[in-house]
Amino acid sequence: MSLKNEMTMRRFVEQVINNGNFPVLDEVIHPNYVYRSSDQVLQGQEALRELLTTYRSAFPDLHIEIGEMVSGGNKTVISITLSGTHEGDLMGIGATGRRVKASGMILSRFENGKIVEEWELLDQLTLYQQLGIVSIYPETATGNNEESAMHTETSHDQTTEGTTLVVGGTGKTGRRVAERLQARGVETRIASRASNPSFDWNDPSTWNAVLEGVTAAYITYAPDLAIPGATDSIRRFVDQAVTQGVKRLVLLSGRGEQEAQACERIIQQAGVEWTVVRSSWFMQNFSEGEFLGMVLEGTITLPAADVPEPFIDVNDIADVAVAALTEEGHAGEIYEVTGPRTLTFTELAREISQAAGREVRFVQIPKEAFAQAIAESGAPDGIAWLLNYLFETVLDGRNAHVCDGVKRALGREPADFTDYARRIAVRGTWNAKHEEGVAA
Repeated sequence: MSLKNEMTMRRFVEQVINNGNFPVLDEVIHPNYVYRSSDQVLQGQEALRELLTTYRSAFPDLHIEIGEMVSGGNKTVISITLSGTHEGDLMGIGATGRRVKASGMILSRFENGKIVEEWELLDQLTLYQQLGIVSIYPETATGNNEESAMHTETSHDQTTEGTTLVVGGTGKTGRRVAERLQARGVETRIASRASNPSFDWNDPSTWNAVLEGVTAAYITYAPDLAIPGATDSIRRFVDQAVTQGVKRLVLLSGRGEQEAQACERIIQQAGVEWTVVRSSWFMQNFSEGEFLGMVLEGTITLPAADVPEPFIDVNDIADVAVAALTEEGHAGEIYEVTGPRTLTFTELAREISQAAGREVRFVQIPKEAFAQAIAESGAPDGIAWLLNYLFETVLDGRNAHVCDGVKRALGREPADFTDYARRIAVRGTWNAKHEEGVAA
């Protein structure tokens, strides 16, 4: 068994990580995979694929060399050396062209011949020093140290002190926000039901611990601000956050939702710096969760009228949120973020078909049939209510226009759905069946 696990481990490192052969990932990684490091926890094959894609985009020649390997029972430990050239964006850090090399260790647990859980310890300090975003020299009293100046420039004029809280730090946007903050060297605390300390919107007794020492917070409410009771929870949480010393709030809101805008007014009246990121539909809904199964089956069956929607890449949302959390000039702004163009669901299905190399159709179904299917699927009541609400109320054409929130916040254009679709297709996400949970 140990020898078989070692062979699987080498295959994962050499074929998936080093060569970018992502279809192999499903053959060596368990559907219930969990990744743990000193600063984050990821769950599922898609989250791992996203992490590896991020690193391979930033380091096209990424290579991990296995040193020692020791196995026993269902566990394997390897020592590694990571190397590569920084030629692309790494969670908000622009390409430096620098060569990096860092050591680490990975403990992997296997189940049914696949990797189901991993604990990674990587020398991130050395990695960030080699990238030039952490000084290897102490700052001088006069502040004239050259490395210190480089650090300030590379960190995008970062102003955050204390801890930054990411509520919903394992969801679609929260996970990416946390990764980008950590890459900038920001002390980051992820708040979720699985975090330590844990956080639960339905249990206010868990809020005090996660807010301790926090000066800035990114707030996402699961499953959505439109859910009945969300406004009361947001008001109570914001009051407690301000009482405990939070100075800056960034809220993820929804376009065209009166309930969400009521929550926006709560942070606007909190007496601290605030920014609202008002988002359209996520592109990633079709690759991480809700509608991925439909894409894999070849038919997107929804009760949506074929009205245009300016779908947004959640990576753009994360970039805007991180800028608001760490830089000056974003306080008091409402950034309504969309993609650069609108697409109907028919047009969206066509884009996915072209990228995936197989036909994916959109079929409009009656709202009653959709509601019944959601109920029969065993989805939580909140999710069922939300999906019905979105299709019956919000997706009526009220948001069928693009906005300039990404450009105003970041000085660049938002990602296009075509680029997103090509990126997902290259990973193989739409080539085989994946079981994904709902992430907010």
